[in-house]
Amino acid sequence: MQKHGAMLSALWILLLHVSPLGSMKLTLFKSPRASPEDGDIRLAGAKTHSQGRVEVYLHGEWGTVCHNGWDLPDAQVVCRQLHFTGAVSAVAGGTFGEGSGEIWLDQTKCVGTENSLSNCSYNGWGISDCTHKQDAGVICVAGTSENYVDHSLDLSDDLGQLFDSEEGCDFLIQGQTYTGLERYDGEMVNTTVCAHRMILSRFPGFKASTDVDQISINLTQNCRPHLPSLIRYVYTRRLEVTTTTAECFHQLASHFGMRRLMEDAGRLFTKLLPEDRSFLTQVSFYEYSVGAGDRVLQENCLQYMAWNFQKLSTSKAWSSVSAELLQALLSRSDLVVPGETFVLAALEDWVSQVNRTTSEEQQAVLLARVRFPMIPAKELFEVRFTSALYSAHQTLYQEKLLKGFEAHSLPFGTLKNSSTFQRNDQDYQPRIYTGPPWSVTFNQSVETVQRQINNQYNHRGSYRGSYYNTPMPRTIQTQSTPVHISALFADKMVNWQLNLFKKRSDCSNSGVRCDSLPAARMRMSTSNFQYQGSIRYSNRLLLSCQGRFIFHIMDFKDTFAFVPTGENVTYPCADEEYIYHFVVRPEYI
Repeated sequence: MQKHGAMLSALWILLLHVSPLGSMKLTLFKSPRASPEDGDIRLAGAKTHSQGRVEVYLHGEWGTVCHNGWDLPDAQVVCRQLHFTGAVSAVAGGTFGEGSGEIWLDQTKCVGTENSLSNCSYNGWGISDCTHKQDAGVICVAGTSENYVDHSLDLSDDLGQLFDSEEGCDFLIQGQTYTGLERYDGEMVNTTVCAHRMILSRFPGFKASTDVDQISINLTQNCRPHLPSLIRYVYTRRLEVTTTTAECFHQLASHFGMRRLMEDAGRLFTKLLPEDRSFLTQVSFYEYSVGAGDRVLQENCLQYMAWNFQKLSTSKAWSSVSAELLQALLSRSDLVVPGETFVLAALEDWVSQVNRTTSEEQQAVLLARVRFPMIPAKELFEVRFTSALYSAHQTLYQEKLLKGFEAHSLPFGTLKNSSTFQRNDQDYQPRIYTGPPWSVTFNQSVETVQRQINNQYNHRGSYRGSYYNTPMPRTIQTQSTPVHISALFADKMVNWQLNLFKKRSDCSNSGVRCDSLPAARMRMSTSNFQYQGSIRYSNRLLLSCQGRFIFHIMDFKDTFAFVPTGENVTYPCADEEYIYHFVVRPEYI
């Protein structure tokens, strides 16, 4: 037992004092600083020496590296060349500020074993169409190999083996689960983990620093198998999180006061959202976030489902969406749908699927979130004949229909002076409507523009018709839309010029300067626009991943939107095969 105690004490000292950010120091001879040579690199733009913007020396000048293709193997080579023990991460452009001078390297591809960045594959010295907004950076493990001996990376494996062996363990964690469908129903099943008090004592939630030698925790049947992995993480600081385990690990981390793991698991939730096309995971994550009080996770889930509402409403999970979740979605202006009629049809479909569990009061609350003034006048006229909910909510429908017809028939000056008009009323605010004529799609994989024809709209809210590919240059397109969705402007059109810039030459050929690529431009080409005092345009650029899901939405600043790449997008798109949707959004001022 004395031997075990000595071993644990030694491991505990290592756990406290040895990490990739600090290690035993040996003072060795240090060579004097020499003048930089071609191919030398340095880090700039950060307060600490172990991270920063990567700069390369060539022909007497320091330049930068573009982040196109920049990944962890590239960062490992940079950190090795600078005599650090390893790389923590490769950092996307702009994190450490903009450099100056030449951009020496672009499309860098390292295996990770090279001794110099110049030994990796790249376009060629100075061949790049990037700007300094895309300057790549790295975060290295602090401590240089010239001055340090650091074997701390082995510590994680050693402690993992200690946990697996249970040698000298002196503290029990008991996970309790009931086999019944309801809590506390059926037989109790236990999962017991034996751990080391000294290691667990860093986290107060385990209560390992008190006189008790065991604790119990109630777990769901789904989470019980993952308790040992969570405890093993305390030893190794390594944990694989998937769509099926993220909720459990977040819950367990919260229970034991493991703040860093809880935050990281929360961030992983966001990355995992696109993986489930059934939307069952997204709905489950949202309901969990509400119960856990995690507002950040709650908003991430809501935003993803709002952006992909059309697919959510036709998914397996649609009938499992709660009235509270649906109300939260229908209250949002970033709901991406073909049109407002689609929103009403989706709500009708949801009510028909969950009719036994929703009251008329709940239905009325949800119907009130439908923006009738945003329904086109012809479709608005047909609502009372086609809506399945009209007979049960005639009074509400009549009020909403009247509001809609007023919006289509009264000039805005008259409308806003009405006693019933409220400037902050969301009913007069558009969502993001992707149906014709408000949207144009650029598909970079086929390099064509997609439009929709046969634009007949049925009462279910689906556009009948098909897409066709117009063999046009991918960089420019024109589109005409009504000035506003109101029927008053049906014959008053505004013209738009749409550009998608993929190469530096695309920008120069159009006579514009692109700060970064890809870039999109959406510019009104109608001269003498006469509605500037009453109508404005909050246009959007939607990015979808191979047409499977929308993962990023941007507004246009001074007619431009600069498309992010890599980790700078809201949700991950693995292959970066983007489809670009230009959306016109007129609003009354």
